[in-house]
Amino acid sequence: MTVKYDFGIFQRMIETAPWGDDSAALDKQISNHSKTHSSLVRNQEKMSHGRLSQLRELQNIIDEISQAIMWVNEKEEEELVFDWGDKKIDQYIPKKQENYSRLMRDLEEKEKDLNKLKVKSDGLLASSHPASDKIEAYMDTLQTQWSWLLQITKCIHIHLKENAAYSQFFKEANETYAKLQKQHETIRHKFTCDKNTPLENLVELLKNLEKEKERIVENKRQVQSLVNKSKTIVRLKPRNPEEKSSSPVIVQALCDFKQDQIGILKGNEGILKDNSQRSKWLVTGPGGLDMLIPSVCLLIPPPNPLSIGLANKNEQYYDAIMGIWNQLYINIKSLISWQYCLKDINYINSLTLSMLSKMRPEEYRSIIKRMDTHYQEFLRTSQGSELFGEEDKKTIQGHFDKAQSHYDTLIVQLPAHLHVPLGENSLHECSLHIQKSSVQKCRSNMTLVLAQVLKVLKSLEFYVKNNCICCNDSCVSNRLSALKALLQSLIQVEDIIKVHEARLTEKETTSLDPIEVENYRSTLKHMKGELELKRDLLTAMESDLAKAVQYNGQISESFHKCDVDLSKYSDLVNQMGDRWRRIQTQIDNRMWDLEKQEKQLKDYQQNSTSLDQWIDNARKRQDNLQLVKLNDIQTLMDHLNQQKALHTEIKGKKEKVEDVQKNADICAASIKDYELQLASYSAGLETLLNIPIKRTMLQSPASVVRQEAGGLQSRYIELLTRSSDYYKFLGEMLKNMEELKTSMMVHESQSQYSEVLLERDSLHAKLKLLEQDKNRLLRVEEELSRIKISLETEQRNKQRLQDEKNSILKELTYMKNQSELREGQIRQCESDRDKADRERLSLKNEIEKLMMELKSVEERYKNRLFSSEKEVSELALRRDALEREIKRLQQRPDTLAKQTQTDEKITTVDPSKLVFDGVRRKVTAHQLCDCGIISKSTLDQLLKGKKTVDDVAVDIQLNLKGTGIIAGMTTGPQGKMPFTEAKNKNLLSPESALLLLEAQAATGYILDPTFNEKMPVDTACSRGIVDTEDRDTLVTAEAASTGFKDPYTGKVLSVGQACKQGRIDKDTALRLLQAQDSVGGILDPVLSVFLPKDLALDRNLIDEDLYRALNKKPACYLDPATGEKISYNDLRKTCVVEPVSGLLLLRGPDKPMTVKGLRGEVSVDELIKSELLDETDLQKLNQGKLSSKDIEDKLRSYLYGSSCIAGIYDEANDRIMPLYQAMKEGLLMRGTTLELLEAQAASGFIVDPVNNVFLTVEDAFKRGLIGKEFKNKLLSAEKAVTGYIDPSTGKTISLFQAIEKDLIEKGHGIRLLEAQIASGGIIDPKESHRIDVAVAYKRGYFDEEMNEILSYEGDDTKGFFDPNTKENLTYLQLKDRCMTDQKTGLILLPLRDKRKPQKSQTSRTNVLRKRRVVIVDPDTGLEMSVREAYHRELIDYDTFLELSEQECEWEEITIKGSDGSSRLVIVDRKTGMQYDIQDCVERGVIDQPSLDQYRAGTLTLTQFADLIASRTSSTEMNIAASTVDDMVTCSSPTQLAPSSPTVRKRFNSISITVSPPEMFDDQSPVAAIFDTETLEKITIPEGLRRGIVDTITAQRLLEAQACTGGIINPATGERLSLQDAVHQGIIDESMASKLKPAQKAYVGFEDIKTKRRMSAAEAVKETWLPYEAGQRFLEFQYLTGGLIEPGTGRRITIEEAIHNGWLDGQGAQKLQDTRNHQKNLTCPKTKLKISYKEAMDSCMVEESNGMKMLQASSISTKGISSPYNVSNPGSRSGSRAGSRAGSRSGSRRGSVDYSTYSYTFSSSSTTYSSNSVS
Repeated sequence: MTVKYDFGIFQRMIETAPWGDDSAALDKQISNHSKTHSSLVRNQEKMSHGRLSQLRELQNIIDEISQAIMWVNEKEEEELVFDWGDKKIDQYIPKKQENYSRLMRDLEEKEKDLNKLKVKSDGLLASSHPASDKIEAYMDTLQTQWSWLLQITKCIHIHLKENAAYSQFFKEANETYAKLQKQHETIRHKFTCDKNTPLENLVELLKNLEKEKERIVENKRQVQSLVNKSKTIVRLKPRNPEEKSSSPVIVQALCDFKQDQIGILKGNEGILKDNSQRSKWLVTGPGGLDMLIPSVCLLIPPPNPLSIGLANKNEQYYDAIMGIWNQLYINIKSLISWQYCLKDINYINSLTLSMLSKMRPEEYRSIIKRMDTHYQEFLRTSQGSELFGEEDKKTIQGHFDKAQSHYDTLIVQLPAHLHVPLGENSLHECSLHIQKSSVQKCRSNMTLVLAQVLKVLKSLEFYVKNNCICCNDSCVSNRLSALKALLQSLIQVEDIIKVHEARLTEKETTSLDPIEVENYRSTLKHMKGELELKRDLLTAMESDLAKAVQYNGQISESFHKCDVDLSKYSDLVNQMGDRWRRIQTQIDNRMWDLEKQEKQLKDYQQNSTSLDQWIDNARKRQDNLQLVKLNDIQTLMDHLNQQKALHTEIKGKKEKVEDVQKNADICAASIKDYELQLASYSAGLETLLNIPIKRTMLQSPASVVRQEAGGLQSRYIELLTRSSDYYKFLGEMLKNMEELKTSMMVHESQSQYSEVLLERDSLHAKLKLLEQDKNRLLRVEEELSRIKISLETEQRNKQRLQDEKNSILKELTYMKNQSELREGQIRQCESDRDKADRERLSLKNEIEKLMMELKSVEERYKNRLFSSEKEVSELALRRDALEREIKRLQQRPDTLAKQTQTDEKITTVDPSKLVFDGVRRKVTAHQLCDCGIISKSTLDQLLKGKKTVDDVAVDIQLNLKGTGIIAGMTTGPQGKMPFTEAKNKNLLSPESALLLLEAQAATGYILDPTFNEKMPVDTACSRGIVDTEDRDTLVTAEAASTGFKDPYTGKVLSVGQACKQGRIDKDTALRLLQAQDSVGGILDPVLSVFLPKDLALDRNLIDEDLYRALNKKPACYLDPATGEKISYNDLRKTCVVEPVSGLLLLRGPDKPMTVKGLRGEVSVDELIKSELLDETDLQKLNQGKLSSKDIEDKLRSYLYGSSCIAGIYDEANDRIMPLYQAMKEGLLMRGTTLELLEAQAASGFIVDPVNNVFLTVEDAFKRGLIGKEFKNKLLSAEKAVTGYIDPSTGKTISLFQAIEKDLIEKGHGIRLLEAQIASGGIIDPKESHRIDVAVAYKRGYFDEEMNEILSYEGDDTKGFFDPNTKENLTYLQLKDRCMTDQKTGLILLPLRDKRKPQKSQTSRTNVLRKRRVVIVDPDTGLEMSVREAYHRELIDYDTFLELSEQECEWEEITIKGSDGSSRLVIVDRKTGMQYDIQDCVERGVIDQPSLDQYRAGTLTLTQFADLIASRTSSTEMNIAASTVDDMVTCSSPTQLAPSSPTVRKRFNSISITVSPPEMFDDQSPVAAIFDTETLEKITIPEGLRRGIVDTITAQRLLEAQACTGGIINPATGERLSLQDAVHQGIIDESMASKLKPAQKAYVGFEDIKTKRRMSAAEAVKETWLPYEAGQRFLEFQYLTGGLIEPGTGRRITIEEAIHNGWLDGQGAQKLQDTRNHQKNLTCPKTKLKISYKEAMDSCMVEESNGMKMLQASSISTKGISSPYNVSNPGSRSGSRAGSRAGSRSGSRRGSVDYSTYSYTFSSSSTTYSSNSVS
């Protein structure tokens, strides 16, 4: 029997066969299908291979996707299980960093494979593969896993950064602790001494101890730095599950994570509950829900108790060491003073009467005074000394008293000597002397003395008159009287002072009782009065001292032995005066402080008392409420309302609690300051009087105040918590009771609303009918399916019959032999076949007809189903409304009245036609009734046709459309205009305009007042009514009217709800809501109508916080007239109403009269403020006597013109030339040209001296007045006119302010400022005109210090160069040497004809050229000399030697001999080296043509000197020179003293390859590597091969070249494609494949669909380019001049990129914030992570072509060995000489002009800049 297949059945089987979910299932399906397919072939049945090929395609794509998913999962799993704890952190951090770099490389490579896979899958989906859903599911899974892995890499980056900081911190902290331990041991063992230590040793110990202090203090900075860092260190210990914590551990999410509708956002914090699993932690999230989160996504943020504890330990250790040092210092000082005191005592004890009689009084007085001084010093220094106890002090006091007594005894025994001992009984002894010593006795004594003197001096004629002796007698008596009065005054004054000092030290603090404070103030006031009354005693004491001094001075020299030492009492008088004044000052300060305290204390006590009473009262009320028993709903509702009122009241007291806490803090701080003042005064008295003051340790009132305030706050929080909890409990209880009551009330009041129930039943019946219709529709569909199947069966039967018929016909043909019959039968068969075909076609048409009818039936039933569902929803709404009505009826059962039913028919209106126009959409009458805008009766009237929609709309117009939005601005003659137009005309500030547009968008639409037209934001943006940059802000505001969409639920949210979810901030929400409320109410975005605030609160459109804030009417908008804050409603009141349209319009300011300034219009008012015009000029303007043209002519030098150097006059060719053209023709050097052009740009304009045209830099560039290499520098200089943007505030600042804020290099800025002043005055960038210096002082654009800098005419301030004389000059000096063009009046710099002979050679005498190295401190930005930097330890000694050799000051001098001959000598004034020119010519060091070039001015002095020096050096090293013509040799002359071998080796002769073909500017990418140890310029791949550049850094540097124009050949400066770079051997094939995406970022990414080339930014948005790589390429392009337009290679600005849709605002801000660019490079020199911007800044620059070279070495200048030398097979072994381990981090740039000679040494460490001024 032959097997036959039914093709229809088999085809249906294929079409309905399932598709396998995995590779195994697909294998099985392929096998089964292959068997069936083989069977078909054997039976000669043709069947499509489609199913088999589709199965195989599906299997292949699923295999590839599965492998990719497995790869991603494998990487994910590897990262999830990694332990980021502190175990072996120092070991795993470097390994993990390398693994992370490898992972990122793998991801970049994998991304290419995934892109190919995506293209393949998209192709299958586009071809409508039957298993598209399977493919999409697999691709979605892959995309999800890939995105998750990228999230994990970001988390890894943060972990690496934080853990590296953790490791570094503990390493530094432990090292610091060890260092402190070592210093501790040193100081304890090295500085030991006792009383037997010699004085000389003690003095030496003291010096060494002071030096040791300097070394100890050096640690202070490190210790403090560690203390600061410790607060930012993350916690790693708690990541270990074995580590148990007594307190909850807070974790922070590093990325968004969501699982099972539970999630946590980046930056959110949670509580760690369980971390026993390494890969996933159990965390309680912000909403209190527990979730399992991968541990790699979580960080345990600071503070870290371990780091803080260790840092504090170091700080305490440091303080302890300083304490030990202080103790040692006291000990040594006390020993030194003790030894000096003993030395003096021993010397006085050794004195004899004969020794004393040979001395003059001042001699022996100085001896006793010296002993007293040393003794007092001992008493002072022995305080706190460990070497001297009380017994020691008593012993030395005894020795001191004994020596004092011995001295007094000898003094009294001196012959003919009247000694007045001024000891403790001075007053009594003075009185005795006055009584005993009569004038006669003194006179006789003096006579005896005189006789003795005459006897000794016989040979001398010496005579003293008696009246002189009498005079001396009188003076002695007067002196004794004055001394007595002085001592009495001192005693009286001291008694008063001691009393008041004792009273002032009685109190150590103040009181919390205002009465006590007031009493003490009164006491102080009384004390002050007493002091004023007794002030005469102080004056008398000073007068008595003056008299005593006067009388003591009247005694003649011959009477010298009658001695009195008044210096001690002079000191006492001064001390008493100081103490008196201190008492007065102390009383005044205390009275002022107490007055302030009393007020603060009263405020605090009043507030705290009232708050305390309120809390007690509120607590009682809360207790009473909680005691009430709740039996029914009404009681519960009343109770809930009472609780709500109480809870609202409690929440409202929060601000008062905060005020009390604030007052307490202020009061406590004031008390603490007062206590400190009292303690300081008492401590001062202790030190001054050397008397300990007894103190009583009391609790400070400040602590009491803080404890009281804390207690109040705790009680308030407890009360608030109780109230909140009880309020929530009552709400839940009410909800439960209402649900219960509803069910009960339905049965109880069934008779009252039976009609309602019948209506509800009818609705249910309708619903059932709809369900039946739906079921019937389903049955019809099933019937149609059966018909379809039967039709197919019938078709198959007919086919079978036809086959049988054909078979029969064939059999008949075989049975008949006659050909005729056979032919007839054949024709009959053919006719039958045709008939059968026609029947088959008719059947087919019939089937198609039935199928169309089936589709029409399906469509019809679908429409009916849709209408039914719509009707169901409306019925559901109706049902809800009826249920609410039932509830109302239940609440008012007594008011129900029986209604009489009548047979009268009531006309009803279709509710679907009762539609009103809302703000943005239609709203039904039922919805308006539900929200309370129209009443139930109004709705009934509408339904019954008694009122129309238009009638009701008039009544509720305010709710439907609102009213009174501010539409625009009117300015009189200019008419009305939109806010954006007003902003562009400077009639409205941008901030105010945006706020007003926000208000329009938030209330429905943007308004165009010109045509009175409303429109959405996007339409307004397209029409130019609003600016594009404001679109995003206004779209957010527009969402206040259309609704914010909840991303989780899809629901529409109001402004208040969006604010609550954090979608917008509270200030913005409040501002938008205030605008809505002012024009009609809170806008419900669902209903699109305005609702009253109370109703909005009930409907949860706003919360209570926003409700209260709106009621306070905050000032959220700006008044355009005053700029002050104002509410929207008040702003509406200032508007005018246009009569025709009724629009509210702001009054615009009248445009002031202006004149043309440097860059814009300048108002006359501004000119008056700038003191350029006065009020008289203003009056003339108003009277028409003065025009704006007159003002412009009068102030031309301030408003427009510039007297800068405009161009060049070429004497040789008698022509005027622009500066840039002169440089191109070789008449000016590049550096000189740039300086003069910068001066022009900074003075206002670039000048075309030929056509007398003033142009901006941009226009000058377009006209060819400047070249591309100067454009960016000149644009920067032009900011001196247009203003710099302060990055911290965004405001425009002047050139001087930019210099102060380090936005521009100081030396460069001073040069621009000098040119600005020299050309007419300082420019105000905000007002666009020049101002005088006095006005500049007022506006902060200039100061005295800068004026002095510019006024100083030393060599260092001469920043400009005279090309004729080769001198350095100031700009004014250079201008003085210029000429004025008679035709144009422009200032021109003449260039002399060098072919003309000079008048004399003496004009070149004493020409000075300097080259200096400037070092910039990276921490402070200060510039300093090499020596200064060495003394500050910024550089090491080797570096100091190297850089010192680069500095020189070449001077040309003429030396004349005694024979009249003269010779020309050039001398380095810095080193003393000199070269005789004639001698150099004779010895062949230089040739005559070189000398002739120098004399003609073709060679500068520096070039000429370097030429001689290079040819007199011992050796030369030519490094990396491709050709001799490409070389410029820079050498240092031989020195008199030998330098270090390293210096001679590295700097004796340096040759640097110069690349002349292509000029690079400041924004060119890094082109090459400079090997600092072999002094070679090499390619980046060569640096990689040598092991001085790592793989990632090399690739990133080459990516920057490729994405900005091509790979750079450092030898030629040529830009190459990747293919050409490989061909020339600059890069290899492997690197070229890695750089292809970067090259596409330049040439463009081709869109497969549109064939359009996309930029890198667009490719990132379209996911053609991974985000990380794309962001990197965009940063490279931005830093090198701007984003690149593919195809043209044109650079575009950020603004253009935003306008083109390449970037959004956030992306643009990220690019502009260069300080936060990715640090994806490793500095080849310091081995620290740096960004590409930092790499560009730290490059060396070849001035001849501007090429940037990044320095590299195998040893880090930070002392860190390069990790790449070990792993890189091409690296050189061993250490490499010349690294500077002592250099410090920083950056600097320099520029070099090879036309003269200069060498720029640039590094990422400390700045070295070598400049040769020509």
